[in-house]
Formats: sequence, C-alpha cells, structure tokens
Amino acid sequence: MNAAAGSTDFRIVTRGVVLTLVLLTEVVAIDGGYSFRSAVSADAPLWRLVNETLQTLVYVALYSGMAFCVLALAHGREALTAWVGASRNHMWLPWFVRQSAMFALLLLVLPWMETGAAEPPWMLFGLWLAACLGMAVCAVLAIAPLSFWRAQGAKHAPNVVAALIAGTSIYAAVSLSRESWDRLSDATLRASYWLLSLYEPNAIADAGARVLGAGAFKVIIDAPCSGYEGMGLVIGVVGFYIFAFRNELRFPHVLVLLPIGALAIWVLNALRLALLVSIGAHVSPDLALRGFHSQAGWIFFLLVTISLMVVAHRTPALRAGPRAPARRDPAIHLAAALLIPFAALMASRIVGSIFGEGPNWPSVLAMALPAIALLVYQREIGKQLGRIGVEPFALGAAVGAFWIITHTSNAYGYALGRWLELQPAPAAGAWIVLRVVGFALVVPLAEELAFRGYLHRALIGRRFEKVAPHAFSWLAFIGTTVLFGALHQRWLSGAVAGAVFAIALYRSKSLAGPIAAHVVANAVIAFYAVAAEHWDLL
Repeated sequence: MNAAAGSTDFRIVTRGVVLTLVLLTEVVAIDGGYSFRSAVSADAPLWRLVNETLQTLVYVALYSGMAFCVLALAHGREALTAWVGASRNHMWLPWFVRQSAMFALLLLVLPWMETGAAEPPWMLFGLWLAACLGMAVCAVLAIAPLSFWRAQGAKHAPNVVAALIAGTSIYAAVSLSRESWDRLSDATLRASYWLLSLYEPNAIADAGARVLGAGAFKVIIDAPCSGYEGMGLVIGVVGFYIFAFRNELRFPHVLVLLPIGALAIWVLNALRLALLVSIGAHVSPDLALRGFHSQAGWIFFLLVTISLMVVAHRTPALRAGPRAPARRDPAIHLAAALLIPFAALMASRIVGSIFGEGPNWPSVLAMALPAIALLVYQREIGKQLGRIGVEPFALGAAVGAFWIITHTSNAYGYALGRWLELQPAPAAGAWIVLRVVGFALVVPLAEELAFRGYLHRALIGRRFEKVAPHAFSWLAFIGTTVLFGALHQRWLSGAVAGAVFAIALYRSKSLAGPIAAHVVANAVIAFYAVAAEHWDLL
C-alpha cells in the first residue's frame, strides 16, 4: 500500500468512526426525548398497541444486534477491509446532510409528542416514526454505499437469520418469564420464606399481598424486581451459546442445561430475596433496596451463565468429540495475567455498587481485589513492559487536561463532598488516599493490560501472544477505542482517551507507553479533583 492509499484509508476510517459516534449521540437524544414505556401508559388502546409493538421491535433489534456481533466476530477483519475498499469513492456527504435534516425534524416534533393528551398525536407520531426510519437509512448509507451493504447482507444472510431468531427468542423468553410471575409468585415467596425462616425466627410472608419480611422490615415482591426476567435471560443467553457452539456440543444432551439454568436462577432469586430481607432488617434498609437489590441479580445471572458454559465444555457427555488431553498453554497463562486484574476491577465495582451509588468505604476497599491480582501476576506483567520515553507522559497529561475541561458537575460530587465532611478527618484523609491510589495506579494498570495488552493483539491475530504489542491494524485501533469509550459513562471522552492511549502504544512500541499515559492522565485528574474539591471527577 502506498502513502496516498494509506492516507485515504485513514480518512475513511476516521470518517466512519465520527459518523458512528454522531449517530449514537443522536440515538441517545431521541431516547431521552421519547419513551415507549411512558407512552404505553396512555388510555387509548390502539396507541398502547402501537407503542408496545415498537418497544418490542426495539428490544428484539437490540438482542439480535448483540447476537449478530457474536456470530460475525470471526469475519470482522474481512468486513473492515471490504468496507474501506467500497468507501474510497463513496459520496457520503449528501447522505449525511439528509440524515442531519431528519434528526433536526425529530427535535422539532418531540416537544409536541404529549402522551397525556385526550387524543394521541397520531400525525406527529407518524412523522416522528418516518423521520426515525429515514434517519437510520441515511446514516447507514452515509457510512457505506448500498453496494457494500448488499454484498455483506448476501454473504452473512445465515448469520442475520440466526441473529434474528436468537434475538426474538431471548425477548420471548424474557417476556414469558415476566408474564409468568403471577402464576409462580406463590412458589417463589414460599421458597424465599422457607430459606429466611431457617435463620430468622421472626420471618413473615403474605402471599396475597406479596409481602416478605423479618421484624419491622418488609418488602413487596412485584414483577419488575421478581427476578423472573433473569430466568428468561439465562434461557435465551445459554440457548444462543449452545447454537453458536453447536458443532462442538452434543445434541440433544446439551439441552439439559436450559432447564438446569432456569431452575438455578430461580433458586438463587429466592435466596436473593431472603438475603435482601435480612440485610434490610439487620444492616441497612437503604443498602438492601438500592445496591443489593439490583446488583445481586446480575451477579447471580453471570454466575449461572458462565458456570453453564464451563460445564458444557468440560463435561464429556455434553461435548461432540473427545476432549484433548490437558496441557499447559503459555498463551492461557499470559491471557490470565492480562485479563484477571481487569476482571477483578469489574468485580470490585460490583461490590461497591452493592452498597449503593453514593460514596462508601467498600468501594475503595474493594480495590484491593485488582491490586492483589496485579501482585500475583507481576512477574508475567513485567515481561510485557519495555522502555517508555517522554512522549507518553505528555500524551497522558493532555488526556487529563481534556477530561477536566470537558467535565460537567453532577450530584455525586456534592454527595461525596458532604460525606467526607461528616467523616473524622483521619478517616476522610484515608478514604481520599485509597481512592486516589486506586484511581491513579490500579485502574490504569488493569484497564491497559486488558485493552492494549490483550484485546488490541487479539483483534489482530488468533494467537495473540505471537503479535507484537505495538502492532497496528484498523480493527484493533477502532475496536479498543470504541469499547474503551463504552466502558466509561462519558463514552465520547473515554473513546478519545482510548485513542490517545493507543497512540502512546504505537509511539513507544511498548505496553509501558499506554500504561504510563493512563497513569499520568488519572493522576492529573485526581490531583485537580482533590485540590479544587471537584469530587465528582473521582
């Protein structure tokens, strides 16, 4: 590839990334301006039917898109190359102008989309819906020409059909489990009450009122917090996993995992309800109803699904062929060293969120989990590092300044400031020190090992351990940048930071480069947050 062609391809990829980010921003704005859930509360039956149908289609499309990404992941590099080639002479600007006009029309219509009116705004709704469809079509054609989408559609038609079936099945499973609550509520309450009564002498249950409690603390177990959506999700996710790996699994034997998964998540949900009541009665009602109420369900869901996937591949009766003899693979050990600290970091955040969204001690103490993982794998991690140079430090300082400049205050900062004022001075100081150490050192190390150390190389070659840490591909650059941005609440700023850290990797030719840049960026942010008391930056 000559220099001119390389420059053209860079502009195409940059343009595609920008257009995608613009589209995502617009989708967020549309979602904030119109809610299907609020619309279906209107009295008009037809209005409810239309909005419920569209809500269903949106969820099916979301689940199907996730399924398609899993199925098409193996062809990602090939698709990227085809897209760049098809986009070299693509007239994208007229389509982008049309897309922007459609979005402007949506913004004009939204203020008049009042669902509380006596008569639903059918004409405006039709205009809004047409603008949504037009905006989506124009965005797709701005990103790539129609010829590209036709070729990819024909090539990946089986994956598209499979993804649609998977998405529909997952949604159906979730909906069915939600609608089954009325029939299964008595069994769930009895199970939760039985578990609770094993250790709570004053446990109470009222099946008619759907009340479960212990002493003075009582909760109403309603459908949205029942946990039956988890049953549907487990069946849907595990079912899709079985389909995706159907060539490696034995049928119909492996289908036994579906009822096992449903039963397991049901039992764990009953346990969750019992523990929730105990925490509310003896520890903290706020802790029970906020953090634990929502996070425990996701923890149990991940526990069940991951366990079933491991069982499927480790059980000879469920595999299609004989299992190869176990051997120590250096690649697996390296992958563990790069990924386990990040997994521990995610676990620490879940632990912190269990105790509520506000400031608390468990959130900083849980940072010991990724710190321990880093210490365990320090020797293997050290082998991946090299010379740093000066440039990554400058890039990190720039990212830190950019993050501060683009930051907007939020309620968390005020809550943290008030919480620190109420703590004894030594305790407040200790909390700040632990938070800064975790934020400026542990988090950058764990995230860079996972994104630039593992994922970046895995997107370049199947045997990632044989790929040079600083090797470049557009798929690796864009993939790590987008996913790194998605990891952060400020996703656009996070994507910019991820791109700069990737540049630090290429410039330094060592994993030490992005780690140093990330540490400096977070250190600058932490210093400013403490000095200016902008606690929401932490």
